[in-house]
Amino acid sequence: MDLTQLMHAAEEILREDGERILAMKGPEVFTKEGHANFVTSADLESQRFLVERLTPLLPGANFFAEEKEDNALAPGFNWLIDPIDGTTNFMRGYRHSAISVGLVQDGRGVMGLVYNPYSGELFSALRGAGAWCSGVPIHAAQVPPEESLVVFGTAPYYRELVDGTMSVIRSLYFSCGDLRRSGSAALDLCYVAAGRADGFFEARLSPWDYAAALVVVEEAGGLISSLPPLALDFQSKAPVIAGSPAVYGTVLAAAQAAEGLL
Repeated sequence: MDLTQLMHAAEEILREDGERILAMKGPEVFTKEGHANFVTSADLESQRFLVERLTPLLPGANFFAEEKEDNALAPGFNWLIDPIDGTTNFMRGYRHSAISVGLVQDGRGVMGLVYNPYSGELFSALRGAGAWCSGVPIHAAQVPPEESLVVFGTAPYYRELVDGTMSVIRSLYFSCGDLRRSGSAALDLCYVAAGRADGFFEARLSPWDYAAALVVVEEAGGLISSLPPLALDFQSKAPVIAGSPAVYGTVLAAAQAAEGLL
């Protein structure tokens, strides 16, 4: 099975998983380390289902997943999974969450899939082949910074980052058109890729938060990085900055000027 066939097969698994998640009524909620950090029985079941169904598609691939202990990248292929990105949204019926599945090969993102089961939109990308939303090609926008829409996360599990985060947001508030906060980093990044937003910032994300969307952003012509000297290495928590070519530099400059992010 080549990577294009693999992507299409994985897409169907995500769609099926989305139907299963939405059918779960009143999932049990558990608390994890960090402020307001929750996991539900739906997260756990989604991850179990994804691992079970993806395993035969790429035998021998490693799994690096949010609800899995002792995560580490292995040589060769690694699936990076966030079974529900936006768990608090899911718990509250906010209807803005996603299943995020990235494929990394020897430390390089080669495939990204982000599925919103509420809207039915599936963002996908294959390294060197392009990015799509439900099969339609997508591209980063060309809006100038002063008219841009910037989406951001507040890194709520890491309260010590609040001053640095709010410094970045304040700077962007005065240099860009407007700001949005949605609660799903994977979807935020895909919206940048699709030209619905122009920039993104969050002070700390885990590899499963950004792995899939990173490929989508880059294949759509956007830019994505961590805050230097840190890098998005698919195995460490790090700040994430992304944007269209016109706006990425504005977001990066705001992050570089803030204190307390590194």
